[in-house]
Amino acid sequence: MRPYAFLRPGDEVADAAGRAWRFDGPWEWNAFDGAGPGTSPEWPLVLLTRSGSPRSVADAEAVAGGTATGSHRETVRRWMSLTDASPTP
Repeated sequence: MRPYAFLRPGDEVADAAGRAWRFDGPWEWNAFDGAGPGTSPEWPLVLLTRSGSPRSVADAEAVAGGTATGSHRETVRRWMSLTDASPTP
C-alpha cells in the first residue's frame, strides 16, 4: 500500500489547471513550467505518458479514477496522519 499506487516514477500527467507534471515519487512532483516548491497538481489528472511511452487505456483510466476526487494536499495530510510523520523543514 502506497500513495499514488496508480502512478509510476517518470509518468507525465496534465492537471485540471492545464499544467503538465512529471511524477518522480509521491512527494516529488515536477511541473514542466518550472513552478517552485509548494506548488502541486490540481486533481483530476490525465496520464499523458508512462515513462516516456504512450499510455495504455487501462493505465489512463487508473490515474483518472485515482484522482477523480480529493487533492494532492489531502493525500499528503492523510499519509502523514497514518504514519505520524511531519514535514521536514
